[in-house]
Amino acid sequence: MASAYDRTADLRALDATCSGVRGLVASGVTRLPRIFRVPYGVHRPQPPPPHAPSQEAPSVPVIDLSGADRAAVVAAVRGAAAEWGFFQVTGHGVPEAAMAAATGAVRGFHEAGGGEGSDKARLYSREPARAVKYHCNFDLYQSPVANWRDTLYLRMAPDPPDAGDLPDSCRDALFEYAEQVKNLGNTLFELLSEALGLKSSYLTDIECNQGQIILCH
Repeated sequence: MASAYDRTADLRALDATCSGVRGLVASGVTRLPRIFRVPYGVHRPQPPPPHAPSQEAPSVPVIDLSGADRAAVVAAVRGAAAEWGFFQVTGHGVPEAAMAAATGAVRGFHEAGGGEGSDKARLYSREPARAVKYHCNFDLYQSPVANWRDTLYLRMAPDPPDAGDLPDSCRDALFEYAEQVKNLGNTLFELLSEALGLKSSYLTDIECNQGQIILCH
């Protein structure tokens, strides 16, 4: 009789490497490890049926924040928030250079080697209180199947982490990106406040902008 599969042991073995799925790739793995495969009998969400040719697929609202007509932008935000609950923004003011630098820095971190003395080993943690940490699947021990994904987690507000807590390769780019996104967030809170018929500073006055988490996969 085949012995029972000890999934927890495999999870702990992956965790002990402190290098996640990138470490598996670097080790030369050629077959998807069992912890990443959906177990037999576990429900897998089915994709929605395709729209009939005569039906128009729903379209997420897209709002250009750079529009000169402030009232029109506020009206668009009000409508999207009421009907959809979310929307995509363009003309958001976050510089292309800042986004490219952040993306490149994160890619460099993930593609770098792990092992003793590396940033990955230093930051690998499942401690909830840590503002900067790296791990493979935050719910690794709770989910029935692991995702093929590693994450650099950054809690940038309300209390920014010490600069030395961030990986050397990411520090400057991610602090700059976080600041740009914070500015965008403040703009969105102003627009949402006005869409509710309140003064533009209302949501920031009640500190709705006092939190920022960046997940870098």
